[in-house]
Amino acid sequence: MVRPVVVGADGSEESLSAVAWAAREAVTRGTALRILHALEWRTSNQQFSAGVSAQQEWAQSRIEAALQELASARPRLRVDTGEVDELPAKALLDAAREAELLVLGSRGLGGFEGWLLGSVSLAVIAHAVVPVVLVRAGWEPPAAKGDSPIVVGVGQDGSHDPLLDFAFTTAAAGGAVLRVVHVRRPEAAIGGADENEPGEGFLAGLLTSWRERWPDVQVEEWLTAGPAAQHVVEAAKDARLLIVGRRVHRPAFGAHIGPVTHAALHHAGCPVAVVPHN
Repeated sequence: MVRPVVVGADGSEESLSAVAWAAREAVTRGTALRILHALEWRTSNQQFSAGVSAQQEWAQSRIEAALQELASARPRLRVDTGEVDELPAKALLDAAREAELLVLGSRGLGGFEGWLLGSVSLAVIAHAVVPVVLVRAGWEPPAAKGDSPIVVGVGQDGSHDPLLDFAFTTAAAGGAVLRVVHVRRPEAAIGGADENEPGEGFLAGLLTSWRERWPDVQVEEWLTAGPAAQHVVEAAKDARLLIVGRRVHRPAFGAHIGPVTHAALHHAGCPVAVVPHN
């Protein structure tokens, strides 16, 4: 069974950009789209009930308009909508368990606002069991598929399989070049690294089996040294999607996403996918 692409929507510009991105990705992957709207009551004070009601009506009207546009632009795309009367973080995390990936909107550089407040967005990213994609308000894809690459950053430690599986699958589905970036510690570039530091053949060896599995995907290998967060973000300046990892912690406590992922979420201009891995 092919699982759907799930997207959170609240009627804001950033969430509608996320809906548009998620719809394109669902078509590319040949799966359905599920639009989720969490009906969160922000206060129990009855004097604000009219305002909350008006806000919900506004959001629902915006989502309905987006649905009509999708029906016209993508008539073959199967779209399912759902409203849940619970907090957004819980609704999204529950929906992610049955999704191919989860898509959220981000207001702009420097943080998350609107429907997904900072603590909520970080909770979703830090605890989701599937890749989570953040889409900036107003972001538009390149005019042609070959105009920009998909970029994935891989570190030295941990399992690279979830990252590379998502990266190669996404690149193959979208007909994009895949740029694989590994940043070595600064001392490695001048011969001061310890014996466990990966050498020049690290990426080639890491990617051998993946190239064999996906022979039609064009791969660019980027090996550099220095501040990892800075180099990964710079490598994605012309990207259509930046893919970074998030280490799964057991037991899961707090929002641990790592410095590279944190930098990508705050400074990359393109959509960012956060993939959980061990």
